[in-house]
Amino acid sequence: METNIGSVICELRRKRGMTQEELAEAVGVSAPAVSKWETASSCPDVALLAPIARALDTDVNTLLSFTPTLSQEELLALLKELYQLARRDAAGTLERMRDAVRRYPTDAQLRFQLASFAMSTPHLCGWGQPEAAEALTFAREGLVFAQQQGDGRMRPLAAYILAGLLLNTGELDQAEALLDTLPSLPLSPQALYTALYQKRGDGEKARCSAQAQLAAGATAVLNSLLALASPQLAKTEADAQRAFQVYRAVSEALGYPQSQTDILLAAHELQWGRRDQALNRLLSAAHSLMEREVPHLLLWQSAVPEEQYGEYRRSLGRMLRGSLLADAAFDGVRQDERYLEALEILGDEA
Repeated sequence: METNIGSVICELRRKRGMTQEELAEAVGVSAPAVSKWETASSCPDVALLAPIARALDTDVNTLLSFTPTLSQEELLALLKELYQLARRDAAGTLERMRDAVRRYPTDAQLRFQLASFAMSTPHLCGWGQPEAAEALTFAREGLVFAQQQGDGRMRPLAAYILAGLLLNTGELDQAEALLDTLPSLPLSPQALYTALYQKRGDGEKARCSAQAQLAAGATAVLNSLLALASPQLAKTEADAQRAFQVYRAVSEALGYPQSQTDILLAAHELQWGRRDQALNRLLSAAHSLMEREVPHLLLWQSAVPEEQYGEYRRSLGRMLRGSLLADAAFDGVRQDERYLEALEILGDEA
C-alpha cells in the first residue's frame, strides 16, 4: 500500500517545532535520513515506526495515514448483531463493543452509535446493575470521543447527549460547561426543509421532515411539562397537578403507551409525597400493559402488527422494569408490596 508517510512526518515535526536533527536524535538516526523520509527519497524502517510515532506524540496508524472506519452497512450490521446478543448475554455484548472500538479506534461515528446503544440497551434488555454501570461508562467515553473528534454535525449532538448524562449523574458544573459550548439556534430549519421538499414535489422527504419535527417538538413539550410538575418548579401542588393533566392529555393524543406515561407520573407523584396514589398508579400501569392494545404512535411511527404484540409488550416491559429499578424516585417504596408486584408483572412480560 502506498503511503505519504514522509509528508506526515514533516507536518507533525513542524507542528511540534522540532528540527530534523532533533527528530533524528530522538529516534537514533542521522539528520540526512530524516530528510530523505520527508522528501520521499526513502522510507523509515518498520522497526523505527513506533519510535518515530512516540517522538512526534502520535500513533503508528496516524503516521501511516491509516484511519479505518466502518461503512454504513457494516455499522448497521454490527448494531443489529449487538442488539440480538444483548438480549441474552450482557457481558458478551460489552466485550463485542470494546472489540469494535479496538479494531476501529478512530471511527467517531462508531463511537457515537455505540454510546447511544449502550445508554438505551441495559433498560430495554433488563441488564443487571454491574453491566448497566459498565455500559454507562462505555457510553460516556464514546460521547467524549465523538464530541472531541466527530465532524461538525456530530460534535454538538454528542455534547448535548453527554450533558444530559452528566446531569443524571449529578455532575452539574461539567454539564453546564458543555451546554455553554452549544450554538444558540432559536429557529429550527426543519420546518423550512419540509416546505422546500413540498415545493419540489418530494412528498416522502417532506413527510419524513415533518415527522422529525413533530417527534422533536413532542419530546420537548413532554419533558417541559414533567419539569413544571416537579416540586422544584411548580409554585403549588395544584400547578403540578395541572401539568400532570396536560402531560397525560398530550401523551395520549400522540399515542404514547399509557403504561409508560403512568409510571413517569407515579415517579413525580412520589416527589409530592402522594405515596398511595403513586403506587396504585404504578400497579395499574403494570397490569394495563398486559391487557391494553398496542398503540399507534401518531404520524411518525407505524402501528405494530398484531402478530408482533407479544414481542412489543415484552420489550416495553423490559424497558419499564429497568426504569423502575434505576429511578431514585422509587427508593423509598422498594419494599412495598405494590412496587414488588409491579416489578414481578413487568418481569413476567420481560
